[in-house]
Amino acid sequence: MSSQSIVVLVAVAISIWYLSQQAGRLDRLHHRIEVTELALHGQLVRRGGIVAELAAVPGIDPALCVLWGQAAHEVLIFQDLYSAQRTEVEDELTNILIMTMDETEEINEIRSNPHASALLDELLQVSERIKMSQQFHADAVRDCLEIRDQLLVRTFRLAGRAKLPVPVALDVEIPPALAD
Repeated sequence: MSSQSIVVLVAVAISIWYLSQQAGRLDRLHHRIEVTELALHGQLVRRGGIVAELAAVPGIDPALCVLWGQAAHEVLIFQDLYSAQRTEVEDELTNILIMTMDETEEINEIRSNPHASALLDELLQVSERIKMSQQFHADAVRDCLEIRDQLLVRTFRLAGRAKLPVPVALDVEIPPALAD
């Protein structure tokens, strides 16, 4: 065996190893995206449930209860994280929470009910988790797209038939008075 054929053989082996590593990394990133999607979906459903439960607490302004109840109901109907309707109703719920929980006095009045106070604490925790879940998802999508954009990955179709990931664009702002 000549030295040229050894060099070619080593180059082919290194190329195969590199492609194998990239394919494995891409597979792990696609799995990570699925996990972060599920986590984000779970937190959004949990937030909708908390808001629905908060709307059912006696002693809270009936207008707030109706507003929260309708928004929570709409959120809980949609299951597809990527649908435009789901994004719209989630953003609407966020906006309603920001509008109705914009003053500390209102929050303190709601907190006078111990059950409502516990729900507000839980809502704050879930809102923070939604923010983190969305960031984790966006990071995983960005990393995956960077790898999928590489020439060798595209040439050898290392992504297989996996769909192109897209980030979830949600308004995940936490009501300011709730965060105080």
